[in-house]
Amino acid sequence: MAIRYIISKTARLYTNSSGSAYEQILIYGEELYTSGKTIDGRIKATYRNKYIGYVATKQIDKKASLELYFIDVGQGDAALIVTPNRKKILVDGGYNKQAKGFLQWKYQLADLTTPKLEIDLLVLSHADQDHLKGLIDILEHDRIVIKKIIHNGIGMFKNMDQKSGDLSADRKYLITHHSSVLDLGTMELRNIFSKWIKLVEKLNIPYEAVSSKTGIIEIGDPDITMEIIAPVVEKSILGEKQFKWLKNHSHTINGHSVVFSITYNNVKTLFSGDINIEGSDYLLEHPNTQHQLRAHILKTPHHGSHEFHPSFFEAIRPQISVVSSGDSPDHGHPRANFIGAVGLASRSKSPLIFSTEIASTFSDASEVDLKTIVPNHSLNKEDIKGARLFKKKLNGMINVRTDGKNLYAMRRVTAGYWWESYGPILAEDFPSIF
Repeated sequence: MAIRYIISKTARLYTNSSGSAYEQILIYGEELYTSGKTIDGRIKATYRNKYIGYVATKQIDKKASLELYFIDVGQGDAALIVTPNRKKILVDGGYNKQAKGFLQWKYQLADLTTPKLEIDLLVLSHADQDHLKGLIDILEHDRIVIKKIIHNGIGMFKNMDQKSGDLSADRKYLITHHSSVLDLGTMELRNIFSKWIKLVEKLNIPYEAVSSKTGIIEIGDPDITMEIIAPVVEKSILGEKQFKWLKNHSHTINGHSVVFSITYNNVKTLFSGDINIEGSDYLLEHPNTQHQLRAHILKTPHHGSHEFHPSFFEAIRPQISVVSSGDSPDHGHPRANFIGAVGLASRSKSPLIFSTEIASTFSDASEVDLKTIVPNHSLNKEDIKGARLFKKKLNGMINVRTDGKNLYAMRRVTAGYWWESYGPILAEDFPSIF
């Protein structure tokens, strides 16, 4: 059997070589195992070790694409990057178990005959719970191996000034910086962050802080360049690392998120964590930053919050943007002015803006559903009279993929055509002002 990948926007996995009926609709970049001879322009193929059919040979190739999975974790962030040479980068983990669930499904981890999943690099953009908590379950999973973790160097503490560390005497800098687990010493850590650090230590995972001075990170794929753009870490008079204090604790930890880019040939993707107005403003003050920020694909900052900087988007000029947000708690994300600003800043006349929250689909919950949603509860029609309850019917995953020249973007729909899909979209040149 040979590994092949879909190279058209969508392709059908037919139930027979004549193509009279189909089993699945597959999207650009999906992996198949093919075997046998070509019959009527189609070859036998197996998808996910489960679906067997026939695919048109003109729609498959040997070369894998760069795959970006923006996971629907509700109000939080989680994304998986799979490089052309199959290196895997996990970015944040959300607040719930949805990221773990996706990894289990995609890599069929419940099947003990499949290999363990190796994550080559885990990026924790910052230690807020809606980015960190879901990583606990992933680290505890006995079939997932994390090879290395990078983070922004800001911890979460019980008894230190403003919960993220001590401030300088003039209250202009956060002076508590850590890179390794050992740097935390005997400091009292807060709840989830404490559990996280204990797990990292127990599993002996390499764990280090990065900054704009880190620059390029090698991930083992010669086709990919990964560059750390933020946080910007300054040094005190004594040479100790410190962060500019951005008004308060939440603004500081968000504003100094790990911001990084992934470049594959002519296509660049930017992950922006929860960077806010103050963080964007501070970042844009530094030389060469506008050049580093420009990108075709953007994981937008802070779930579509109102705390955004239009100049940040104008520096990026994305063609495809993805907002990761949810409705519990309901912060009104993504905000209407946020979506407008991203669209206005696009270099494309037809910008694409996706939202994991908008992409998810819900249906009315039946009494049978209620027993699943609320186990051991004897709810009946009288109990819910006057109320409407819903269950999630379709996850709001956003798929973005590229061959290094063209862009493809898709999200699932419940209609018979299966996918809202776009592509090929040529990655446009960056404006000459950069």
